[in-house]
Amino acid sequence: MNKAVLKENRIHGTPHYPISLYEISCLAGEPLLELHWHEELEFLLVTEGTAVFRVDTTDYTVKAGEAIFVNTGELHSGYIAGDRPCSFKAIVFHSEFMMSGSFDITQEKYLSPLIQKRLGIPSHLTTGSVIENELLNLLQRIIKVNESQELAYELTTKGLLFQAAAKLVILGKPLGRKAAPPSDSNAIERLKTVLNFIHTHYSEPIRLKDLASLVSLSEAHFCRLFKEITTRTPVAYINLYRVQQAAVLLTSTNKKLLEITLDVGFSSSSYFIGIFKQHYGCTPSSYRKRDGG
Repeated sequence: MNKAVLKENRIHGTPHYPISLYEISCLAGEPLLELHWHEELEFLLVTEGTAVFRVDTTDYTVKAGEAIFVNTGELHSGYIAGDRPCSFKAIVFHSEFMMSGSFDITQEKYLSPLIQKRLGIPSHLTTGSVIENELLNLLQRIIKVNESQELAYELTTKGLLFQAAAKLVILGKPLGRKAAPPSDSNAIERLKTVLNFIHTHYSEPIRLKDLASLVSLSEAHFCRLFKEITTRTPVAYINLYRVQQAAVLLTSTNKKLLEITLDVGFSSSSYFIGIFKQHYGCTPSSYRKRDGG
């Protein structure tokens, strides 16, 4: 499973075809999707097990056959619910792929309100209505044609995305110019600044007072805000991110355990091993052997 910084720097697709599909599978107890955001829109379709996805500040329990819609710029993360493995497929695409050279009625009436969040689009797509079922079927078709890369699959995909956008608009409700209270938006933007710092400097010592100063808050206020949005304390989040980076190094390099410990920002091997076991259910050495490292 590839990891990325908070504001994902991964290039999705190509400039001429800005769409990517990813498949993620994890065992129970393993981190499923770290907190991040990107400018692209995204559908996450659960194919096995059950996951809890958080979009901005709301949690959704998503079963196999259901999906999550993530609009541009929204923070999102996920973890496995229960003791079964979980898999999902992600469709990530840039809104520009659906825009025309001139500002036509489809952009004015539908696409712009959708992307600018002037519509209350449900994040959790279930099988509870005819429109949602049709949308879920469209996602399956997008995945199928891109995996098979059948003749004219790019054109087919663009058409299917327009149909998917239409279903989202039908499901949506007008919200006016602002989809969220200013206080919520400001808090999320502040958190993005802090998380970007953590994801960039995780290998270095990170102090709470330095994180709080980044967003001009007291340590107490900062810690409350951080936990309210991420459900974790800053220290717990930093530790989680560090062991996620360690998991990547364990399976992609031959570095020794002590070297990895220091590379991801821990100063104590015993503390690192304890935190790693807490999140992955096994020691770093066992994890490396299990994944063929």
